[in-house]
Amino acid sequence: MVFRFLFILSIMHTISFGKTVANQPIELDYELESTVLEFGEISISGKVLDSKSNEPVALVNIRESSSGLGTTTDERGQFTLTAKDRSQMEIDFTHIAYNNYHKNFSVSDTGIVIILEETLLQMNDVVVTSTRSGYFLRDVPIATEVIGKKEIIESGAITISELLAQRAGVSTSVNVDGGSIFNMLGLDSRYILILKDNQPITGRFNNRVDLNQVSTNRIKKIEIIKGPGSAVYGTDAMGGVINIITDDSNEFPSLDLSYRASSFGGTPSEISSEPVNSIVKGSLVLPFKNITLSNDLTYQHFTKGQQFEYISADQIDKLNLNTDLSWKIDEHDIHISHQYFNQKDNGKTRLSSGTVLYTNATTIDRSQFTLTHSWQINDQSSIEQTIRKADYIREYAVTNNNGLEEKDDMSIEDNTEYELLFKRGLKSLTLNGGLEFSRPRYESDRITGGEQDKDIIGVFNQVAWNILPRLDLVSGLRLDKYGDTTVVSPRLAIAHKTSANWTYRAAYGHGFRAPSFMETLIDWEHIQFGYTVKGNPSLKPEVSRGITVGAEYRNKNNFQASALIYHNSFSNLIKDYALESGVLSYRNIEKAYFTGLELITKWTITNAISSSITLNYVKNKDETGKQIPNTMPISIGSRIAYAPGKQKFLFALTLKGIGEYFPQEFDPASGDYISSSGPINAYIMGDFQIIYNIDPEYQIVLGSKNIGNHINRSYGPYIGRTAYIEINTNKKRK
Repeated sequence: MVFRFLFILSIMHTISFGKTVANQPIELDYELESTVLEFGEISISGKVLDSKSNEPVALVNIRESSSGLGTTTDERGQFTLTAKDRSQMEIDFTHIAYNNYHKNFSVSDTGIVIILEETLLQMNDVVVTSTRSGYFLRDVPIATEVIGKKEIIESGAITISELLAQRAGVSTSVNVDGGSIFNMLGLDSRYILILKDNQPITGRFNNRVDLNQVSTNRIKKIEIIKGPGSAVYGTDAMGGVINIITDDSNEFPSLDLSYRASSFGGTPSEISSEPVNSIVKGSLVLPFKNITLSNDLTYQHFTKGQQFEYISADQIDKLNLNTDLSWKIDEHDIHISHQYFNQKDNGKTRLSSGTVLYTNATTIDRSQFTLTHSWQINDQSSIEQTIRKADYIREYAVTNNNGLEEKDDMSIEDNTEYELLFKRGLKSLTLNGGLEFSRPRYESDRITGGEQDKDIIGVFNQVAWNILPRLDLVSGLRLDKYGDTTVVSPRLAIAHKTSANWTYRAAYGHGFRAPSFMETLIDWEHIQFGYTVKGNPSLKPEVSRGITVGAEYRNKNNFQASALIYHNSFSNLIKDYALESGVLSYRNIEKAYFTGLELITKWTITNAISSSITLNYVKNKDETGKQIPNTMPISIGSRIAYAPGKQKFLFALTLKGIGEYFPQEFDPASGDYISSSGPINAYIMGDFQIIYNIDPEYQIVLGSKNIGNHINRSYGPYIGRTAYIEINTNKKRK
């Protein structure tokens, strides 16, 4: 007994002077008691702190798993829990706004410090997208929204598109080929730059990145920048930037596996008769000294059901496979990443009688390899270099009912890019900038000449001034050269903290989007929809000038509210039109205006209830004062999560309301958008999910999407109520 006591005491003494590990209990050098009491009583006491702010966390649930004994932390984050006639205690530390933590205790201790990671407000998180340098979210001068891991889990979304579609200010409309267009804050997604881990995603169809091809697996957070970002990112960032950031924080070996079975049936009887769709996800993290290997896989298999008709597909298979290797050597970090996506669609186009007209098949392959070297020269200076090689192949084949091939189109997009970034901190300002060289190449049966490439050079510089303790100013300028076209993009942003609770922000910047290969060179006939599209080599780059003004209020750790007013003025807007009946092309129009208001609140109501509400109002007009097609003026979104008692269960409800609007559909014959005879009435859609934590390693998830079964076959939503069940397991070795 004495030897055991001395052994435990020596270990705890060593830990108290060792390295602090995030999210782990830390035995600080208070007056530690580490004894096994004679009567089998175990007593632990200590405090719970926020991992980023180091502030105490109140109202944390602390429960012993087997006996049900429990307590909560006080305003100072302190707690005491005692169990009699016990040889050990298994303690769960839970709070609706923080990641759960589980620890076994076999001895008493009065100096425990538990570190919890906050997942709702995240005001103390470092964001990198808006300035390409680190800023605390509470301090960043550019309007930035963060979707954290908690919200991603509660959404039940498998893809980024599903996740964003639940939010106010996000909508879909119909493109010239009958496909959907993603809109955010009233802006078509071709004006939103899509990044993953700070690098552009290569592979666009109809000039847009399909976010249904990006899985939420192993995603830590999503940073959304409101307003033009071309001053630091160049083309495509006319209206904003979305940066999808992978989770790389796991310091222990871990394995996550999950299986989801879902049905497109809207009622119990339909669910029992419909095909079962399967989604398999897995991720593996293997840290070894200064090297970490991370991998994630998502496989989705969908089979045709009664609500699957609208996309003319009988079966869809998707595969995401991502691998990351990080190696830290002193002041140097080397990161190697490979992202792979494959999708296969097969379907038939039928008459109302059931007669097959065409059989179509689509195959998509995307591969992106990235090598990054970061050198932290000293506390004030760093350099980062990245080489990126990306390839995208899309093949589309159409066969008629006689078995003859009508179309076999293949589009190939590849890009090789070198990027150099630097950062230098001085007394009251920070300089950062960089340069980029790339040569995108596009090969397609749909463009004149079949193959084209372009040399692109971009240089930018940015200065962040800490003028006063509560006043920050960011100014930046970027020059881009696309072939024989040169574009200059400035930006100026300011943030003023009038108190610890209030921050005011304002920003002005320019954005641009270079005409795509397809818009300038396409020459293609769409057999199924009966029209031809011809490109316009004389198109000019689209240019935006945008301003955002906002205010944000936050209290210490459980409430945040923000208001943002934005206005974007577009010139040389590229718009499709009819050269003649059934023949479409593109042209620049003079002006378009995108104006809106966004209100966001996030609130941890109690240690068991959290909520968020977003309201978005947009007013989008063209140069004649007419509304931009398919603008949804008012939308509201909300999410409420409830984890009662021991927080074994988590109930999450997501609601999205759309105000009345007049939908418009593109008519290939006239080359114009035709308004419906009447408005779409206001409606609400909801998703519901129940997560049951069997223990720290196993979960069962039950969920339903579009629980109100709202369907509009003409303008969407096209899929009604669906249901799913999911089993998750997480194995972690410490």
